[in-house]
Amino acid sequence: MIQALVMLIAPIFLTIGARKFTWIEKIGTVILAYATGIIMGNSFIEIDTQVSKSLVEAAVPLSIGLLLISSDIKKWAVEARKTILSFVLCLIAITIGATVAYTLFNNQLDEINKLAGMSIGLYIGGTPNMSAIGLALQANDESFILMNTADMVLGGLWMLFLLSIAQKVFGFILPPFSESKESDDLEKVEALKGPNPKSIAYSIGVTLLILGVCVGISILLFDKMDEIFIILGVTTVSLAVSFNQKIRNIRGSFLVGEYFVLLFCIGLGSLSNFQELLNSGSLYIGFTGVVMFTGIIIHLILAKIFKIDTDTFIITSTACLYGPAFVGPIANSLKNKKVILSGMTAGTLGYAVANYWGILFAEIIGKLF
Repeated sequence: MIQALVMLIAPIFLTIGARKFTWIEKIGTVILAYATGIIMGNSFIEIDTQVSKSLVEAAVPLSIGLLLISSDIKKWAVEARKTILSFVLCLIAITIGATVAYTLFNNQLDEINKLAGMSIGLYIGGTPNMSAIGLALQANDESFILMNTADMVLGGLWMLFLLSIAQKVFGFILPPFSESKESDDLEKVEALKGPNPKSIAYSIGVTLLILGVCVGISILLFDKMDEIFIILGVTTVSLAVSFNQKIRNIRGSFLVGEYFVLLFCIGLGSLSNFQELLNSGSLYIGFTGVVMFTGIIIHLILAKIFKIDTDTFIITSTACLYGPAFVGPIANSLKNKKVILSGMTAGTLGYAVANYWGILFAEIIGKLF
């Protein structure tokens, strides 16, 4: 009970702290949420892994649903063309990276096609998508935990690079950022305004209703809760209802979604096992590294070909590799707040696309090879 209470309250303190203390905002609430979970899971404190797993599994559909109902696909298609192009290039690059990793590690890792699909979710949408795809494909817990822990190690190192010298390094290859017609007025986005008790209840209620409908249809069609159907159903219905202006403009719905992302990160961090990774997880570090860094290199090459500017490349890559919650800290390091909304656009597109493509990719590559 105490463990669950700490995990449920911690995201609120992190969110409030980010508004009051600039150092929390600069580091990023997601990084601190992961750190909180990692400390809980890798210290002398004994935790109940079942509690962590339950919170993670509950947070996945709620976070994805809440972030997607606040998306404005029609507006982004018109205003954020450069960002969407960079996102598509990143999707292609990560897919190539996952294919290369699958080929290299095909006879060395179990459930390699599921790991490949999960890596698509991880590096196109974020860790919640990896978890969603893992649940849908019924990947075993050990593979999921080791892959996530490997990503924490590699992703943490790459994040230090992004926060420090990435802009200068990539600036030698890509053109500088230039003003565009893409909207950057965050203050006008209702979903990004501070929520109130009514809007919190409304946004969570809508998402729970979507989840309930998907579960109900799954039971009617398959006589069971089919994980693939439910995950893709929540993704599809959430995107569909986002076209309703009243639902899309629920005050603070995106921020409520970020609360569940932070809850997910704390829970997942507590399940990480660095000792196990050191003992038997070197292959997972290799697999994850191949997907991630092959994807980054190919994305960079494609960005050069299609003349994507430095800041848009970095913020799009960040949104895909880490999720929209990391966009703010990276935008601050770039000293360019105009890319925040475009970065969140890419991150939310990742949440939407990654589940479909990750599951389909796992099924296709598993049957072809």
